[in-house]
Amino acid sequence: MAHPFKTSWRVRFDEIDMQGVVHHPQIVTYLEIARLEYWRSLGISYNNLRNDGYEFIVHDLHVEYLKPLLFDEIIDVTVATKKLARASFVLGYEIRKENGEMAVAAEIELVCARINIPYPTALPAKYRQKML
Repeated sequence: MAHPFKTSWRVRFDEIDMQGVVHHPQIVTYLEIARLEYWRSLGISYNNLRNDGYEFIVHDLHVEYLKPLLFDEIIDVTVATKKLARASFVLGYEIRKENGEMAVAAEIELVCARINIPYPTALPAKYRQKML
């Protein structure tokens, strides 16, 4: 990923399953956390986006679970814009374990839409420019 944003945190007890590993749907939450932090790092506030009358809708989600993430482990989550189209974009993610091993690879395609209008619309220039 070119110029990825990276954030880190520790796996909490409430995120693991009976086997002691992060439960698979929790990974999607991790991606969401990283996405919002990525946008903040670009100067994009989701509140401002909504106040401008737009929202980003998840269109496609692909997750590869490569290695288990364990309780109390510090993980690094990177995210970067991989593709930017007129009304959609793809974000690429990597989650790495403390030892640097890749645990998760993911891509999420999001579509820009006007609030309460479930049809794609062009990504506003001020947000597009920040994601380039």
